[in-house]
Amino acid sequence: MTTVFMIARWFGIPTYGGSFFLYWALIILTMLTAIDAAAIWKLVQLLSGIAANNTNGQVMARLSGLIFYGNALFSLMLSWKFINKWKTLSIDWLRLETGEITFPPDVTIRRRVMLVVILVALFAIAEHTLSMISATGLDCPANEYFERYILSSHGFLLKTYEYTLWLAIPIFIMSKSATILWNFQDLIIILISMGLTSRYYRMNSFVKYVIKYEKRAGKVKKFGTDYCFQANTWCRIRQAYVQQAALVRKIDEDLGPLVFLSNLNNLYFICLQLFLGIRRIDGTLINKIYYFFSLGWLILRASSVVLSAADISLHSKRALPYLHSCPSSAYNIEIKRLKDQLSHDVIVLSGMGYFYLDRQKLLQVAAVIVKYELILLQYDN
Repeated sequence: MTTVFMIARWFGIPTYGGSFFLYWALIILTMLTAIDAAAIWKLVQLLSGIAANNTNGQVMARLSGLIFYGNALFSLMLSWKFINKWKTLSIDWLRLETGEITFPPDVTIRRRVMLVVILVALFAIAEHTLSMISATGLDCPANEYFERYILSSHGFLLKTYEYTLWLAIPIFIMSKSATILWNFQDLIIILISMGLTSRYYRMNSFVKYVIKYEKRAGKVKKFGTDYCFQANTWCRIRQAYVQQAALVRKIDEDLGPLVFLSNLNNLYFICLQLFLGIRRIDGTLINKIYYFFSLGWLILRASSVVLSAADISLHSKRALPYLHSCPSSAYNIEIKRLKDQLSHDVIVLSGMGYFYLDRQKLLQVAAVIVKYELILLQYDN
């Protein structure tokens, strides 16, 4: 994770960089703020009637541009804040890994993390490349490409008579940074969730192994030293689950704002993409390819955020079936306490406490999106 966060210094998060990357981050932060301020002013002009062509399409374009860059601005600040806190969180995480009990390692976690990072990067590059081609068309002359791309993709900011190269270059750079930050905020949530789920998987595997050992030991009831050793082992296992739950809550407190922003932003743009796709079915082949690829990638990424976070809650209770199968000869007060703890403790990531990320939430959001689209179709002209 630290290696992933070190890469982030190149697009505005300087926690693991020097003074040069700090200045670069401040420049990106300033430029994103300026773009957001300009987008707000353009939207106010349109809504107040100062600007011409006051149509629903214009309002939606300017609002979407404002939300896109607003998300980039907040994503930069919240990701910067979380990565700063990762230095402390990683120490707490390491302290758990080097505790009294050494759980079996997850030999695949590093490979899975690298695979997820590579896939997110490749899909994000492919989606953004298609968006650039879709904005200009395949017949665009090379000498007109840059101007046509900026005026097409950032029409909510610049009109033809306002276009200058000195404005186009920083806007072009910020559009790439905003796209990277949008994908990166989802990537952080997915990777952290994978790490927490992996640790729960290892702890559950250890519990499964201990229960199997207890079953092989036979039905001989333990007394004296054997009973004390057994109870002490289960006490340490229970304490490990308590410490793991505390780590999840601490991460949830620091990651919560980013979870809230990510889900809110993904929900808006999924609804927008669906609505625009339903209204504008016709178009060139490249536009259709971009639309379906972009929508599919957005839904896949948003679903991955929810499902990866939901796995934490799912795996936090996976040890219960093993504990229920514990033989009566090995049953003790610590096992009972662990069962009660796992049954009643709610371990889940949330969006600042406003909502919890579980599998039922994914179905609820899908139902809301369907209702939203049906209402828009009913009242749209």
